[in-house]
Amino acid sequence: MSHYQQPDGRQKLVVIGNGMGSVRFLEHLFNGGQCPFHVTVLSEEGCPGYNRIQLSKLLAGSVDLDGIQLKSAAWYQQQGIELLMGENYKAIRIDRSLKRVVTHGGDTFDYDRLVLATGSLPNQIPVPGADLQGVLAFRSLADVNLMLEAGQGQAVVIGGGLLGLECGSGLAKRGMSVTIVDNMPIPMARQLDQHAGGLLRKELEGRGIAFRSSATLQSYQGVDGRVCGVQIDGEYLPASLVVVTAGVRPNIQLMQEAGLTCDRGVLVNERLQTSDPDIFTVGECAQMQLPGGQEAQSLLFGLVAPVYRHAEIVAASLLGDHDQTFTPVPIPTNLKVDGINLFSSGEFIPSDSDQVMTLDASDAGIYRKLVLQNNRIKGVLLYGDVTDGLWYQELMESGTDISSIRQQLIFGQRFLAA
Repeated sequence: MSHYQQPDGRQKLVVIGNGMGSVRFLEHLFNGGQCPFHVTVLSEEGCPGYNRIQLSKLLAGSVDLDGIQLKSAAWYQQQGIELLMGENYKAIRIDRSLKRVVTHGGDTFDYDRLVLATGSLPNQIPVPGADLQGVLAFRSLADVNLMLEAGQGQAVVIGGGLLGLECGSGLAKRGMSVTIVDNMPIPMARQLDQHAGGLLRKELEGRGIAFRSSATLQSYQGVDGRVCGVQIDGEYLPASLVVVTAGVRPNIQLMQEAGLTCDRGVLVNERLQTSDPDIFTVGECAQMQLPGGQEAQSLLFGLVAPVYRHAEIVAASLLGDHDQTFTPVPIPTNLKVDGINLFSSGEFIPSDSDQVMTLDASDAGIYRKLVLQNNRIKGVLLYGDVTDGLWYQELMESGTDISSIRQQLIFGQRFLAA
């Protein structure tokens, strides 16, 4: 079945993917009323786009599916958006010469402009048993449903980053016995120092979650094709469910096969345009090309703030405003792990020439650390109480000289002398 030019003469815009970046893009595109495009959205998932960040709350039972849905199916209808969902509508080929997208079910969709919002794919750990039933990622609604079907029993979560901790907390709340296996010495090692990581681990252990830190996964073990445990250094951990949170990589196979210029992601300019000027990207599949060599090789997008900015820029560009461009800015990590507040930004592991200020009230679950250089804040780490996080961030970004408030600085903004 082929979809041709609309009788009203509007240009055809096809969007591949219906995640958070895609939905935000559509919001911007239709914000001003009449949209100059006939819009078709192809989504391989079976429901309208939802807030992926809230999947851990869905797993824990603190929200339901309606609570994480971004826009109802009725909203798409009201805007005149053709939203096509399910495995048959997974895009499998882009024919750039014909300007046509082919789906798994054999449908074809012609486009004048194409927006790629394919997101990312979970990394797999290349050890024996990775294809056993019961070894899952934590990436989609389907993953959460499989976890909920697993019911009680023992779960092992591979990875001690934010996603792993959120997943472990959610499974524990559902009544599973949870062990987190991490190759780092402390949980959330990229965002926390040794002390804060120790506080976080102790808090989560108090909630019944076990840890195996500085541990290497050697294999998944199974019986009759289903996982029954994992083997780590010198120890076997039984498990009816294993969730792997080992990071993600841009989902770009479609773009590579279409001949778009790719590196780790599909390469784009500051307007999120690919090497084909009629094809744009939004979100985690994009990799920004910047002048100046090596920096361009590492600019991928895993946080929601830059992805939402992508959405705004691409929508503006398609609506005729070509002046908006993407400028990367440092983004603080303001995290919540099952009710525990954390904030880290900048370089919070000091070098020899830095000064460090700390406030350690571990008994009250509070820890603060500021790294200073030449009377300017270089890094911030807050555990337990993050009230002053954005204030510290502002001082750091502006390069403010803190000499006059140095004595009170660690206590926060409200303790400054009037």
